[in-house]
Amino acid sequence: MSSSGGVSGGVSDPRPTGTVFTLFLPWVETWHTAENVKATLDALDWGVIAKVDVKVVRSVGGKREHKKVFVHYTSWNEDEVSCGVRGALEKSVGEGEKQAELKVYHNETHYWKVRVSRFEFKTRVEEAKVFKPRVEF
Repeated sequence: MSSSGGVSGGVSDPRPTGTVFTLFLPWVETWHTAENVKATLDALDWGVIAKVDVKVVRSVGGKREHKKVFVHYTSWNEDEVSCGVRGALEKSVGEGEKQAELKVYHNETHYWKVRVSRFEFKTRVEEAKVFKPRVEF
């Protein structure tokens, strides 16, 4: 009998290759799909969306279940509106201040808050841990 050792697989950057800008939507209701979010943001014509990642946040502490959404762009348009949006979102804020955000209306009365993603992928160099059999008496 053989089994594989305790070497863990590597972790890679979750952003698609070629991503130039990522938006973060901190609260999206559970009935919205990745396709719905993509279609809405595509209609704004800010750039080319490569991928939409969705993370479900379970209800905790009185907050109902919702989704966090990351929208990855492989290009960002250079027109006045697109540049204005990116400039507003990338505006630096002082310590203790809220991050800049915009409201994107997905229907007549409801909107999503949109922020620039501050995610930074950090590679971890880990030594492979190999289990060595032992006996206790």
